[in-house]
Amino acid sequence: LGEDRLLRQCLNFQERGRVRQRAVEAEAVRTARFYLALTGCQRGHFEEADSHLARLGLSARLGEGIWSEEMTEPAPDNFFVRVIDDSLPSELVEHAQRSLHPESTYWLEHRYEDQDLAFFSHAHLPGQDLHVIDQLIEALRPTLEAVAPEVARNLTMVEWWAHHRRRDQWHGHPLHFDTDEQLLRTSRGSCLRHPAVSSVVYLCDNSPFFGPTLVTSQRPRRSESDDGLGSDCATVVHPRTGRALFFDGSYLHGALPGRPWLAGPGDPERRLNLMIGWWTEPISVLPPGDSLGPLAGVDPTAPWVKALARAPGMPRADPGGGAEAEVKVTSPIWRDIPGAVSGGNPFFGRYFLTHRGQVDEDLFN
Repeated sequence: LGEDRLLRQCLNFQERGRVRQRAVEAEAVRTARFYLALTGCQRGHFEEADSHLARLGLSARLGEGIWSEEMTEPAPDNFFVRVIDDSLPSELVEHAQRSLHPESTYWLEHRYEDQDLAFFSHAHLPGQDLHVIDQLIEALRPTLEAVAPEVARNLTMVEWWAHHRRRDQWHGHPLHFDTDEQLLRTSRGSCLRHPAVSSVVYLCDNSPFFGPTLVTSQRPRRSESDDGLGSDCATVVHPRTGRALFFDGSYLHGALPGRPWLAGPGDPERRLNLMIGWWTEPISVLPPGDSLGPLAGVDPTAPWVKALARAPGMPRADPGGGAEAEVKVTSPIWRDIPGAVSGGNPFFGRYFLTHRGQVDEDLFN
């Protein structure tokens, strides 16, 4: 990799004393070590990666099986992850893809590219039918009933938001928990609850530019990821247009970085996903308005709603339709890094941690 050579050159200059340790140079060296560790893990060079991570003061990383994206173990019975293909009408999926094109009013009106944009999401009342995403959620409910019937019966609210990435945005999506963001903020981290089930609907195909979705069994305040039943495990799910992923809403999850050096001329250069939280508890909805926030009500007259116009003449979804893909797992989720120096600072993604409790600290603080 050409970038690899430049990163190593940066470290060589520093180790030969050619880089004075001013703040900007020190940060450049730190960043070079991070990227060498990241690509080292992706290429299976874990000993070298661990040496860089130890110098950075990072004491844990995702396990080898996760980085290799090779899931070989049967999933434990208590690990709730389901992957369903072809349960959604293809016409509806295509309409959603077109409506969420890169220049869509949806992205512009929500200032999606702003660097300081805070998390926002939208409320969908069961049965609501204002735009194409409403239609897609309603079309997905029979599949929810098939994989999580109790959740489907007790559904009170559906939360949704969308993400898209360009080919140069290959760094993945940070590992996180889906939560009641309003409650978490107003309680200053003292109150925590999750959707009963979380979902990802893929509106794109797989591409080396972007990594797969990572779902782990880790829950908040359980940094070892083990509930006493030996379920410390993780799986990765690769995009496929129309694929729907369902998993326990309390699981730690995110998206791994891509491997753009493996991409060819015909590989998709955009990632487009719809995220859904299925709630079975009463939950507050923000009134529609100009300010963005978590679980906001929808103003039917908003320009973005019109841009996501309903798809005409959609057939009802087939209850229990679609094909379930096999889910296999790997373990452990985390590996400790020997000899890590103290005083390390966190990096983007939470693929590498200063300590096992960092994810919880980030959430509650």
